[in-house]
Amino acid sequence: MIYFNGEKVEIKKFPNGEALMQSKTLNIKEEKNEIRVKFESDEDITHLIFLKCNLDELGVKSSLELPYMPYSRMDRTEGITVFTLKHLCKVINNLNFESVTIYEPHSDVTVALLDRVKVIDMSKTLAEELLEKLKASEEEVYLVYPDAGAAKRYGKQINYDKILTASKDRDFKTGRIKSLEIDGDTNGKSFKAIIVDDLCSKGGTFVLTASKLKSMGASEVYLVVTHCEDTIFEGELLTTDLINEIYTTNSILSKEHEKIKIYEI
Repeated sequence: MIYFNGEKVEIKKFPNGEALMQSKTLNIKEEKNEIRVKFESDEDITHLIFLKCNLDELGVKSSLELPYMPYSRMDRTEGITVFTLKHLCKVINNLNFESVTIYEPHSDVTVALLDRVKVIDMSKTLAEELLEKLKASEEEVYLVYPDAGAAKRYGKQINYDKILTASKDRDFKTGRIKSLEIDGDTNGKSFKAIIVDDLCSKGGTFVLTASKLKSMGASEVYLVVTHCEDTIFEGELLTTDLINEIYTTNSILSKEHEKIKIYEI
């Protein structure tokens, strides 16, 4: 889905599926024109190219905002898989935006590949707001990082000293997690926990992490993720009582649930 200066760009289709985009309906400003892409399918990338090329012909400069960077997971090449993130970043760079703003990139690879990029650390913001909300609790509150990568990233971003880090033993043939342990000491006391990461699909890892935290004495467990896919409704996160609430954004998610608190981007 494409937005231009906050308004949805209406795109019709010819019978064969080709896009019909009306240039005259665009609300073009003298300064600070912005395209925002809420990625739903590869069609959005095609429409982005058409829109930006049209603006170039009109002499209109614009910036790009990506609440979720498409193909973030494909940040390397493995075997015969295509390094799709690299190629998409090349396409975006060639479109020559004034700036490109991305929310919570999956890794530093995206930042390295994009020109004139600005990063908004959304998971940090959501976690700090939740910490402020829970700080009146008599119980200690711990930030929980579900893997070493999350610990490295958010350890630099969030100034907080009560930290727990999970380590997983994964079967790479099946993708399933065989075991999960949590490093850190809660002194045997009851506590509250906030799991922090960038992306949630079905949430199996977070369910396992929450289960382990409960066995350690956690009275409440919260999940903070910037990007939450609709597939969360296919997993156990919303049906289990292991997770109290989930804090996320509308970068991907298009559905609502009483356990999900959505920050509008």
